[in-house]
Amino acid sequence: MINRLLLLALALMPFEARADATTIAQLVSVGGAPVNQLYGYGLVVGLPGSGDQTTEVPYTQQSILNMLRNMGISLPNVTSMQPDDVASVMVTAEVPAFAQAGQRVDVTVSAVGNANSLAGGVLLPTPLRGGNGVVYAQAQGPLLVSGFATSAGGNTASVNVPTVGSLPGGAILSTSIPATYSNNGVITLLLNQPGFQTAQQIADVVNATYGGGVANAISPGEVDLTPSGLAPMRFVSNVLALPINPPAQAPTIIVDAQSGTIVMNAGVTLGPAVVSHGDLTVNIQTVNSVSQPGPLSNGTTVGVQNSVVSAKQGKANIINLPRAATLADVAAALNAVGATPSDLIAIIEALKQAGAINGVIKVI
Repeated sequence: MINRLLLLALALMPFEARADATTIAQLVSVGGAPVNQLYGYGLVVGLPGSGDQTTEVPYTQQSILNMLRNMGISLPNVTSMQPDDVASVMVTAEVPAFAQAGQRVDVTVSAVGNANSLAGGVLLPTPLRGGNGVVYAQAQGPLLVSGFATSAGGNTASVNVPTVGSLPGGAILSTSIPATYSNNGVITLLLNQPGFQTAQQIADVVNATYGGGVANAISPGEVDLTPSGLAPMRFVSNVLALPINPPAQAPTIIVDAQSGTIVMNAGVTLGPAVVSHGDLTVNIQTVNSVSQPGPLSNGTTVGVQNSVVSAKQGKANIINLPRAATLADVAAALNAVGATPSDLIAIIEALKQAGAINGVIKVI
C-alpha cells in the first residue's frame, strides 16, 4: 500500500520537479495520433537569375502558363518565354497530431529542376495534400536558405545546400487532420524502441499506480490502457508523466563506412586482444618522353610513357589491447592503435569476429 501511495504521489508531482527522471512519455507515443506528412508542388519566384532553365525544364514553363491562365492571362507565343527567376519546388511538412485548423506548421522547400539556388526567392501559394489526396494546408512566403552558390568564368563555388530552404510557420492548416487516442475506451501506447522488458515494465508501473488490470503489455511494441472511471485526458497525462527506469540499451556500434564515422553507446566493452596493424603503399609514377628517329630513317616522332611501380610496406605495429570495461577505456584502447578511420572500422569488425568486443555492429 505504501509503495502504491508513493507512486501515486510521484504521478501527481509537477513534471519540473522530476525533470531529470525518465518518464513513460519519453519511451512511447500514443496510438491513433501519428505525425502526419503533407506535400505539394509549387513555384518559387524572385530568384536573382538562379532559377530553372525553362528550355531544359518544361514543367516549370508549363506551371507558369497554367498559373497565368488561371489569372486570366493568355500568352499566344510562349517560345520566347525563358525566365530565369522561377524554380519548380516540392514543399513538404510534418503536422503534429491533434493540430487544429488555423495553426501554423514549418515547411521545407526543395528544388526539383536545375535551379542553382533558392536564396532570395518567395514561395507562391501552394496547397499541401496528405496521402489521401485531401488538401489540409497552404504554404507561402519568403524562403530561408542557409547555403549559397556563385559562379564566374566557368568556376562554381557553393556552401551547404542552396537548393533547399525552409519556411518556419510558413503553412496554415485549413482543415484539422482526424486523430484519436481512445478506441472503444482502450488507449494504446506504442513503444519507440520495442522490447519485452520495457513493455512489461511500463505495464507494471501503471498497474502499481492505478491498480492491476489497467495496463496490459500486448506485445514488445504495444501496451494497452483501460482507464475505467477516469477522465481520459487526465489519465493519459498522468500516465505519461510516471517515472520509469528503462532497461539499459543493448551495446551497439554504429559504423558509417562512407564518412568513416564510428559511434558507440555506453554498453560497449572490450576484452583482451592483440592487434597487428601495418600499412602498404603502392606508388606509380609515369614519365612522358619522346622517341626521336635517327637522321634519314624516314621514321616519325612518337610519345613514350615510362611507368615506374614501387611498393613499400610499413612495419606492423603489434598492440596489446587490455580489457576495457567502460566506454572511455574502449576509446583510449582504440586510440592507441593509431589507425585511420577506414582501418579502424576494419579493426573493429575483426575484433567482433574474434569475440573481443561486445556490441552489435550496424553499418549505415
